[in-house]
Amino acid sequence: MSTEAFDANRDHRISRAEAASLVRTFHSRAEAGEHRSSTFNRGAFERLLDQPGAAGIRVYRARHEDGSPTLVMVAVDATGQDLATLDAVFIQKGTDCPPYCVSQAWF
Repeated sequence: MSTEAFDANRDHRISRAEAASLVRTFHSRAEAGEHRSSTFNRGAFERLLDQPGAAGIRVYRARHEDGSPTLVMVAVDATGQDLATLDAVFIQKGTDCPPYCVSQAWF
């Protein structure tokens, strides 16, 4: 878990080995059928970051009314505050795994 405050200039990169370890740890503890990932197209991120004052993206874990998991993304400003005005862009509707899982051999 991150213990650092939002930094609009932080380098978020990690090594492939660390990424694989994090994903494997989650998958090894996940229940059968548990939400493992969501895929979003490039345009989703561009729409968030094209908003005036956008310095990053926050990803919220969320649930549909039927209880199924999802993710909701919102842009944040340089201080880490959500850009959540009435006319702000919010992103959801990713392609979820399951059911749409592509075999990933890197982890």
